[in-house]
Amino acid sequence: MSEEGRFSLEMLVSNLPIGLATAVAGALAIFAAFHFDRETLSKIPELFDVNIGYDNQLRATADSRAKSTKGLAVTLVDVDDAAIQKWSSVTRTTPRDQIAALIEKLRTKKPKLIFIDFDLSGDASDAGDEQLKKVLAAYPQDAPPLLLTRSLEPIPCRDGECESYKKCPPPEATPPAGKLPEGKPAAEKPRTIFESSAGKANIIWVASVFSPDGDGVVRSGRLWEGVCRNGEPLLLPSPALVATALADKDAAGMACLSAFLGRHGKTDLPATGECKKSWPVNESAYAELVPFIIGGPSQTRISDWLSANELRYQRVRATSVLDQVHDEQVAPSAFADRVVLVGASYGPDKFETPLGVLPGVAVIANSVAVAPVVLDVPPRHISRAILALLLGIIYISVAKPFRALPAAVIIFALSYGWFLVSPYIYLSAADAVNVLSKSLGLLAVFLAIESLLEIAIDWYKGKGIRALMRTRHEPGEA
Repeated sequence: MSEEGRFSLEMLVSNLPIGLATAVAGALAIFAAFHFDRETLSKIPELFDVNIGYDNQLRATADSRAKSTKGLAVTLVDVDDAAIQKWSSVTRTTPRDQIAALIEKLRTKKPKLIFIDFDLSGDASDAGDEQLKKVLAAYPQDAPPLLLTRSLEPIPCRDGECESYKKCPPPEATPPAGKLPEGKPAAEKPRTIFESSAGKANIIWVASVFSPDGDGVVRSGRLWEGVCRNGEPLLLPSPALVATALADKDAAGMACLSAFLGRHGKTDLPATGECKKSWPVNESAYAELVPFIIGGPSQTRISDWLSANELRYQRVRATSVLDQVHDEQVAPSAFADRVVLVGASYGPDKFETPLGVLPGVAVIANSVAVAPVVLDVPPRHISRAILALLLGIIYISVAKPFRALPAAVIIFALSYGWFLVSPYIYLSAADAVNVLSKSLGLLAVFLAIESLLEIAIDWYKGKGIRALMRTRHEPGEA
């Protein structure tokens, strides 16, 4: 019980009009939700750009989350400065014959899948392009899935709804049959890289696009992109979405992926088999936060946790893969049954993230590694945050005037009543527990602030260690 005339948060709130008291509770709820459930509030663009405390949380917990996250094991084959100096020091671009050589070598190492993070548009007819086309055309059907990326004209989309979904420009006019502009017969026209991979069920074109927030920091990624191909709108999956589908042992891989994207638009993914379950759990997922756990490709081996249930991330130099002597020094476990990402750390493709500036392929490595965990969480709606706010206000308003024991009984009764009422507002048991936990979190934050304030005032008044004790009335005091 507070002393007479003593200032406390309880007295402050009790003397406020109900509107201001609600505003105080609301501010505390937003603060608590931002720290404990930022993913819900990220659906509000105005709050999403604020990012209060989120980056600090990621940095502080990156190591512990990396060791406990049951994600996908990832290996980055890094085309670094040493590789580009050796292969193409003048143009500072990765030659496509080296990309072809990496694909040929890596597919023999039995990875879960291979992703090439190099834009394969802009077809040319030099020897490197021809070598890459031959490798793709001859890619075995029993080889690991190969993910390729290509820049295409995007369709404006927001929250998974494409605003200009039926407004693709018509395809560019093709030369009449018989003669090409340069005088070659049409039959001799070289095949494009896209055409070289046509008909291969295990070669999948993907879109790896990351859009920074208002402060220029990348914190989320999209699971698919709407693009225009040959004048038609099409949905391309992200590497993270494909990797999760292929890693799901209970789902029919590509069939479930094709069915999931098919609910949102047209796709040309091969639908082999039948998807017999609802996949993923978060069926409404589109733009999802990336809980970064990989800090960057600055070391040969970022981490090496041996437990099969813990995420492992490794980096191997691209030159080591193609060099026979160095390749033998890399353990086979660095590639076997892992997601292998081939990308560059030497170029300008870099992004500001909560863990610092990372190459684009390292951002993709983060999204791929945690995608199964992200997609395994049921969709969250802002209505839960509102319900948690309202229930938290009720807890504070009703329980605060009472001592601890009656307050606990009242809170228990209110919580029991909440579980009885929640089915009538179409909330699942998991949703009801989620709302309840956030409401109790609000009450805990409120009580913690009040207690800290009272301790600080008593300490300032010279009570010293007694400021930590429960307040008692002195003899003769009213």
